[in-house]
Amino acid sequence: MLALRPLTAVDVRPLERFAQRQWPLSFHPGGLGWQLATGDFSHDNATLAHRGGDIVAWVATQEPNVLYPRSQITLHGSSGDPEAGAALLEHALAEVGDAAVDLLVLEGDDGLRSLATGTGFTVAEENVFGEWMWRSATEERIVLPEGYRIRPVGPGEETARVECHRTAWKPSDLPWPERVGPVDPALTSRFGRERYDATRAALLYDRELDLVVEGPDGALVACCVVWWDSENRCSEIEPLGVVPAHRRKGLAVALVLRACALTARRGGDRVYINTSPGEAYPAPARTYATAGFAPVARGTVYTLPAR
Repeated sequence: MLALRPLTAVDVRPLERFAQRQWPLSFHPGGLGWQLATGDFSHDNATLAHRGGDIVAWVATQEPNVLYPRSQITLHGSSGDPEAGAALLEHALAEVGDAAVDLLVLEGDDGLRSLATGTGFTVAEENVFGEWMWRSATEERIVLPEGYRIRPVGPGEETARVECHRTAWKPSDLPWPERVGPVDPALTSRFGRERYDATRAALLYDRELDLVVEGPDGALVACCVVWWDSENRCSEIEPLGVVPAHRRKGLAVALVLRACALTARRGGDRVYINTSPGEAYPAPARTYATAGFAPVARGTVYTLPAR
């Protein structure tokens, strides 16, 4: 019997494993682990479909933000269980009410595509988050400015690691496109020790792949997490940030190239970054392109107008 219920803490690991089994008809399990750890998906906005005690599909709704003007629905698992997919989409549409909403249909997810079109969704004019960037996992020469080095985060560096992320992701210091306008300088990152601990508890977290850049004075000035998935032989980088005072020194490029090398050494062949080239947030994509990352079709955005 099919049962729907909100996401709870005990569902986190089963949901990550579900994503690992479903890939590529799902988020990368590492990126999903990050989103679960940082509260993007929680009992407030995510609902699971269970059958016989096992997760067979899930859905989440997200409100509009500075980059995307419409509500968003994430729905995975409908190709494997069409009944669950239909029930979850109906539930999600009730959650967003009459608002315009976007739905990303991943490449090959024909069940969701059929469900979306049957519900009245049409292909959006702009495929604003239907692409990722990817690169082969290969060893490359890494160039760092004098005095900088890349290494895994060390024991006892939790506070410094959190502060590095928070400084790198301070909203008013991010490279927003002009259309976003001024950002309140009082805003701060939501990332803290609790979320970092949740990140480290994720299925694919490996401290050796929690990378930092140490500056000439020993401070941490850049960081990223590489989520290596041995079952699917690929990694996702999520997130990556550089402290403002140390930007434009090639640190982001060095980090992603190190991620590619570390993935290759583990037998992997691909590294993904959940960044879409385009006007919504162009700066990161330009940086990753210099490191050899190229766009790859991830899916098609379908939209349902306000009702």
